[in-house]
Amino acid sequence: MAILANLWLKDGRKDPMRVLILLLLLSGIAMNSRAANIDWPDALKGISAGEQVWLDKVPELAAVADVNQSQDVEAALSSALSTNTAAALKTLEVIDSHDWPHLVGTDLVCMGPINKSATEIEAFYQKTRLSLLSTDKSAVCLWILEATYEEWKAGNGKLIK
Repeated sequence: MAILANLWLKDGRKDPMRVLILLLLLSGIAMNSRAANIDWPDALKGISAGEQVWLDKVPELAAVADVNQSQDVEAALSSALSTNTAAALKTLEVIDSHDWPHLVGTDLVCMGPINKSATEIEAFYQKTRLSLLSTDKSAVCLWILEATYEEWKAGNGKLIK
């Protein structure tokens, strides 16, 4: 790294700002290469299925995911709420305890799908609600799910009239 910094600083001076910029650029390149090495379809499939090995990797994925990948991870975590409820909630605790570039966490994951058909939203709500009721660690997530569903129903009712 010091060699690169010396090559970049043609006059040989140690300009801390230039070195910092170079380090930030190099770390960005490294992060992008790590994101490129992830098999995102497999990761999303594993998270959705509630596979523990993939749920454990969510923080690693959150660190390198772009906006679209983060949204996909959140959607997969929503599915995991009914496939492996306890592990998904534990993963959300980890996500919520850190600041990630693009991943929000419980506030979005527990809402469930909002841009799906009425049938899909209803099915998600019923399945996920039952799963969340099966554990005592789900109060916040269950509250978000219920509130979002009630708002959706109220808005959907206005559209039908």
